[in-house]
Amino acid sequence: MPRLPIIPTLITFTAVVIMFALGLWQLQRAEQKNERLASIAELKGSSQMALSAVLSNIHDMQDVPISFTASADPTQYFLLDNKIHQGRVGYQLLVPLQTNSGILMANFGWLSATHSRKVLPEVNIDDNLMSYSGLVSFPSKNILVTETAKVDGQWPKVIQEVDLNVLEQHYRKPLLPFVVKLAEEPNSSFVRQWQAVVMPPEKHIAYAVQWFLLALAAVIVFIIAQRKRIKRSKREYN
Repeated sequence: MPRLPIIPTLITFTAVVIMFALGLWQLQRAEQKNERLASIAELKGSSQMALSAVLSNIHDMQDVPISFTASADPTQYFLLDNKIHQGRVGYQLLVPLQTNSGILMANFGWLSATHSRKVLPEVNIDDNLMSYSGLVSFPSKNILVTETAKVDGQWPKVIQEVDLNVLEQHYRKPLLPFVVKLAEEPNSSFVRQWQAVVMPPEKHIAYAVQWFLLALAAVIVFIIAQRKRIKRSKREYN
């Protein structure tokens, strides 16, 4: 009986293993999203925590409602680039807030971009001591995003992602280890429609099914190709 060709077999085996692993990873991501959505639903009716209480037990505080008093820095703020709302290009405004526990970065929400990339939108920030409320958010690192903002002391600063270490370099002051996504306000000029998860669990499951089907298809194609090769070898031998 003819032996299986080494290189095609290795290529097929490697491809199947990778695709199967990607399918399992998508299922894991779906499970993580389900757990987070369940956690958010559970926290939705809970009372707001004080900032000091969040800081005393920082673990597992993602999406926890929080309230505090602070004064905003109206002169040094960040504009998170490439944010889309209802088909319109804009930014999300991130402002340092001075609290009794330290400087906390707050996401004020979305605002529209101007007609030109060279002209940044005007922002009016109240610097009085005020009460704030929102949700605790721990920004995640996106390895596909390259930060382009330079540490040069010029403000406002356009950034590509929320990396608190990078923001500290620009602001030159230590920041608390999370961001607060501020709650909606009826008269606010900023759009605060926060998405708990960008991709729902159902989409991850659909991607998992696609990867598993691709793996199965690769196996079937390999088997058919080898059967044809074996039949051809038998005919040539006879």
